[in-house]
Amino acid sequence: MAPLIELDDVHLTLRAPGGAVNVLAGVDLAVEAGSATGIVGPSGSGKSSLLAIIAGLERPTSGRVRVGGREISALDENARADWRRRELGILFQSFHLIPTLTALENVAVPLELAGDRQATPHARTALERVGLDHRTDHRPSQLSGGEQQRVALARALVAKPRLVLADEPTGNLDGETARVVADMLFALPREQGATLLLITHDPQLAGRCDRRVRMAEGRFVPASGAAERAA
Repeated sequence: MAPLIELDDVHLTLRAPGGAVNVLAGVDLAVEAGSATGIVGPSGSGKSSLLAIIAGLERPTSGRVRVGGREISALDENARADWRRRELGILFQSFHLIPTLTALENVAVPLELAGDRQATPHARTALERVGLDHRTDHRPSQLSGGEQQRVALARALVAKPRLVLADEPTGNLDGETARVVADMLFALPREQGATLLLITHDPQLAGRCDRRVRMAEGRFVPASGAAERAA
Protein backbone atom coordinates (compact mmCIF):
# COMPACT_ATOMS: atom_id res chain seq x y z
CA MET A 1 0.00 0.00 0.00
CA ALA A 2 1.33 3.45 -0.94
CA PRO A 3 2.01 5.93 1.90
CA LEU A 4 -0.64 8.59 2.53
CA ILE A 5 1.97 11.36 2.22
CA GLU A 6 4.84 11.24 -0.29
CA LEU A 7 7.36 14.05 -0.73
CA ASP A 8 10.04 13.63 -3.38
CA ASP A 9 12.99 16.06 -3.52
CA VAL A 10 10.89 19.04 -2.40
CA HIS A 11 12.55 22.45 -2.55
CA LEU A 12 11.16 25.82 -1.46
CA THR A 13 13.05 29.00 -2.27
CA LEU A 14 11.65 32.36 -1.16
CA ARG A 15 12.74 35.83 -2.13
CA ALA A 16 13.99 38.11 0.64
CA PRO A 17 15.58 41.58 0.72
CA GLY A 18 18.99 39.99 1.12
CA GLY A 19 18.48 37.51 -1.72
CA ALA A 20 16.93 34.08 -2.21
CA VAL A 21 16.41 31.92 0.89
CA ASN A 22 16.38 28.14 0.57
CA VAL A 23 13.69 27.21 3.11
CA LEU A 24 13.45 23.57 2.05
CA ALA A 25 16.43 21.92 0.40
CA GLY A 26 15.49 18.56 -1.07
CA VAL A 27 13.03 16.96 1.36
CA ASP A 28 11.97 13.33 0.97
CA LEU A 29 9.29 11.94 3.28
CA ALA A 30 6.83 9.06 3.34
CA VAL A 31 4.10 8.85 6.00
CA GLU A 32 1.96 5.75 6.40
CA ALA A 33 -1.80 6.07 6.69
CA GLY A 34 -3.13 5.88 10.24
CA SER A 35 0.22 6.72 11.84
CA ALA A 36 1.34 9.61 14.04
CA THR A 37 4.57 11.29 12.92
CA GLY A 38 6.38 13.99 14.88
CA ILE A 39 8.62 16.54 13.15
CA VAL A 40 11.16 18.12 15.47
CA GLY A 41 14.04 20.53 15.03
CA PRO A 42 15.17 24.07 15.86
CA SER A 43 13.23 27.21 14.95
CA GLY A 44 13.87 28.21 11.35
CA SER A 45 14.62 24.67 10.20
CA GLY A 46 11.68 24.60 7.78
CA LYS A 47 9.12 22.62 9.78
CA SER A 48 6.18 25.00 9.40
CA SER A 49 7.00 25.58 5.73
CA LEU A 50 6.94 21.83 5.21
CA LEU A 51 3.49 21.64 6.80
CA ALA A 52 2.28 24.50 4.58
CA ILE A 53 3.54 22.62 1.50
CA ILE A 54 1.72 19.43 2.54
CA ALA A 55 -1.46 21.43 3.21
CA GLY A 56 -1.30 23.05 -0.21
CA LEU A 57 -1.01 26.48 1.37
CA GLU A 58 2.39 26.96 -0.27
CA ARG A 59 3.64 25.64 -3.60
CA PRO A 60 7.09 24.04 -3.72
CA THR A 61 9.67 25.58 -6.01
CA SER A 62 10.38 22.08 -7.28
CA GLY A 63 9.69 18.48 -6.33
CA ARG A 64 6.54 16.43 -5.93
CA VAL A 65 3.97 16.45 -3.11
CA ARG A 66 1.39 13.65 -3.13
CA VAL A 67 -1.31 13.12 -0.49
CA GLY A 68 -3.67 10.18 -0.84
CA GLY A 69 -2.39 9.58 -4.35
CA ARG A 70 -3.08 13.14 -5.55
CA GLU A 71 -0.31 15.51 -6.54
CA ILE A 72 -1.33 18.48 -4.41
CA SER A 73 1.26 20.83 -5.86
CA ALA A 74 -0.28 20.39 -9.35
CA LEU A 75 -3.80 21.51 -8.30
CA ASP A 76 -5.00 25.05 -8.86
CA GLU A 77 -5.98 27.26 -5.91
CA ASN A 78 -9.69 26.36 -5.99
CA ALA A 79 -9.00 22.64 -6.23
CA ARG A 80 -6.56 22.82 -3.32
CA ALA A 81 -9.13 24.68 -1.19
CA ASP A 82 -11.76 22.06 -2.01
CA TRP A 83 -9.31 19.27 -1.17
CA ARG A 84 -8.49 20.87 2.20
CA ARG A 85 -12.19 21.11 3.10
CA ARG A 86 -12.75 17.42 2.37
CA GLU A 87 -9.50 15.74 3.37
CA LEU A 88 -7.58 17.90 5.82
CA GLY A 89 -7.83 19.14 9.39
CA ILE A 90 -5.34 21.76 10.62
CA LEU A 91 -4.56 22.74 14.20
CA PHE A 92 -2.40 25.78 14.99
CA GLN A 93 -0.66 27.02 18.12
CA SER A 94 -2.72 30.23 18.18
CA PHE A 95 -6.17 28.61 17.77
CA HIS A 96 -7.40 30.83 14.86
CA LEU A 97 -10.99 30.90 16.06
CA ILE A 98 -13.36 33.55 14.67
CA PRO A 99 -13.90 35.91 17.64
CA THR A 100 -17.46 36.94 16.74
CA LEU A 101 -18.73 33.35 16.51
CA THR A 102 -19.67 30.96 19.29
CA ALA A 103 -17.80 27.71 19.83
CA LEU A 104 -20.56 25.83 18.05
CA GLU A 105 -20.52 28.23 15.10
CA ASN A 106 -16.71 28.05 14.83
CA VAL A 107 -16.80 24.27 14.62
CA ALA A 108 -19.65 24.31 12.09
CA VAL A 109 -17.84 26.65 9.67
CA PRO A 110 -15.94 24.02 7.62
CA LEU A 111 -19.09 21.92 7.27
CA GLU A 112 -21.13 24.91 6.18
CA LEU A 113 -18.51 25.79 3.57
CA ALA A 114 -18.80 22.23 2.28
CA GLY A 115 -22.59 22.55 2.03
CA ASP A 116 -23.42 20.12 4.86
CA ARG A 117 -27.05 20.70 5.89
CA GLN A 118 -26.36 18.93 9.19
CA ALA A 119 -23.46 21.22 10.07
CA THR A 120 -24.84 22.34 13.44
CA PRO A 121 -25.71 18.89 14.89
CA HIS A 122 -22.40 17.50 13.63
CA ALA A 123 -20.54 20.42 15.22
CA ARG A 124 -22.39 19.82 18.48
CA THR A 125 -21.29 16.17 18.46
CA ALA A 126 -17.69 17.22 17.81
CA LEU A 127 -17.76 19.57 20.80
CA GLU A 128 -19.17 16.79 22.96
CA ARG A 129 -16.20 14.60 21.96
CA VAL A 130 -13.77 17.21 23.31
CA GLY A 131 -15.82 17.71 26.48
CA LEU A 132 -17.23 21.14 25.65
CA ASP A 133 -20.92 20.45 25.14
CA HIS A 134 -21.57 22.90 28.02
CA ARG A 135 -19.68 25.73 26.24
CA THR A 136 -21.35 25.70 22.83
CA ASP A 137 -22.76 29.24 23.09
CA HIS A 138 -19.57 30.86 24.41
CA ARG A 139 -17.35 33.01 22.20
CA PRO A 140 -13.55 32.58 22.20
CA SER A 141 -13.03 35.52 24.58
CA GLN A 142 -15.16 33.66 27.14
CA LEU A 143 -13.07 30.50 26.93
CA SER A 144 -9.73 29.59 28.47
CA GLY A 145 -6.74 28.86 26.24
CA GLY A 146 -7.21 25.13 26.69
CA GLU A 147 -10.90 25.37 25.86
CA GLN A 148 -10.14 27.40 22.74
CA GLN A 149 -7.67 24.78 21.56
CA ARG A 150 -10.22 22.03 22.17
CA VAL A 151 -12.72 23.98 20.06
CA ALA A 152 -10.03 24.26 17.37
CA LEU A 153 -9.42 20.51 17.61
CA ALA A 154 -13.14 19.81 17.26
CA ARG A 155 -13.20 22.05 14.19
CA ALA A 156 -10.17 20.25 12.70
CA LEU A 157 -11.84 16.85 13.14
CA VAL A 158 -15.52 17.64 12.48
CA ALA A 159 -15.37 16.75 8.78
CA LYS A 160 -13.60 13.44 9.57
CA PRO A 161 -10.46 14.26 7.56
CA ARG A 162 -7.97 11.65 6.39
CA LEU A 163 -5.05 13.82 7.52
CA VAL A 164 -4.60 16.07 10.57
CA LEU A 165 -1.73 18.58 10.58
CA ALA A 166 -0.82 20.13 13.94
CA ASP A 167 1.73 22.95 14.32
CA GLU A 168 2.86 23.37 17.95
CA PRO A 169 -0.69 22.58 19.17
CA THR A 170 0.21 22.78 22.87
CA GLY A 171 2.71 25.64 22.62
CA ASN A 172 0.43 28.22 24.26
CA LEU A 173 -0.91 25.96 27.01
CA ASP A 174 0.19 25.26 30.58
CA GLY A 175 1.41 21.79 31.52
CA GLU A 176 -1.81 20.10 32.66
CA THR A 177 -3.94 21.74 29.95
CA ALA A 178 -1.36 20.72 27.35
CA ARG A 179 -1.59 17.10 28.55
CA VAL A 180 -5.37 17.07 28.24
CA VAL A 181 -5.25 18.52 24.72
CA ALA A 182 -2.45 16.11 23.74
CA ASP A 183 -4.47 13.12 24.96
CA MET A 184 -7.33 14.19 22.70
CA LEU A 185 -5.00 15.00 19.80
CA PHE A 186 -3.63 11.47 19.75
CA ALA A 187 -6.84 9.62 20.61
CA LEU A 188 -9.50 11.27 18.45
CA PRO A 189 -7.79 11.15 15.03
CA ARG A 190 -6.88 7.51 15.67
CA GLU A 191 -10.51 6.72 16.46
CA GLN A 192 -11.47 8.24 13.10
CA GLY A 193 -8.67 6.44 11.25
CA ALA A 194 -6.90 9.71 10.45
CA THR A 195 -3.17 10.22 10.00
CA LEU A 196 -1.48 12.76 12.30
CA LEU A 197 1.52 14.87 11.32
CA LEU A 198 2.76 16.95 14.25
CA ILE A 199 5.31 19.74 14.62
CA THR A 200 6.51 20.29 18.16
CA HIS A 201 9.42 21.48 20.30
CA ASP A 202 8.13 19.36 23.18
CA PRO A 203 10.13 16.12 23.41
CA GLN A 204 7.42 14.44 25.49
CA LEU A 205 4.78 15.21 22.87
CA ALA A 206 7.06 14.04 20.07
CA GLY A 207 7.77 10.88 22.06
CA ARG A 208 4.10 9.90 21.86
CA CYS A 209 4.30 9.65 18.06
CA ASP A 210 4.85 6.36 16.25
CA ARG A 211 7.80 7.94 14.50
CA ARG A 212 9.93 11.07 14.80
CA VAL A 213 11.98 12.84 12.13
CA ARG A 214 14.33 15.76 12.67
CA MET A 215 14.82 18.82 10.49
CA ALA A 216 17.73 21.24 10.28
CA GLU A 217 18.49 23.87 7.64
CA GLY A 218 15.62 22.84 5.39
CA ARG A 219 16.21 19.11 5.24
CA PHE A 220 15.85 15.97 7.31
CA VAL A 221 18.97 15.00 9.24
CA PRO A 222 20.02 11.76 10.98
CA ALA A 223 18.18 11.18 14.23
CA SER A 224 19.92 12.09 17.46
CA GLY A 225 18.27 9.37 19.54
CA ALA A 226 17.50 5.68 19.20
CA ALA A 227 13.77 6.34 19.18
CA GLU A 228 14.05 8.48 16.04
CA ARG A 229 14.82 7.38 12.52
CA ALA A 230 15.45 9.43 9.39
CA ALA A 231 12.89 9.73 6.63
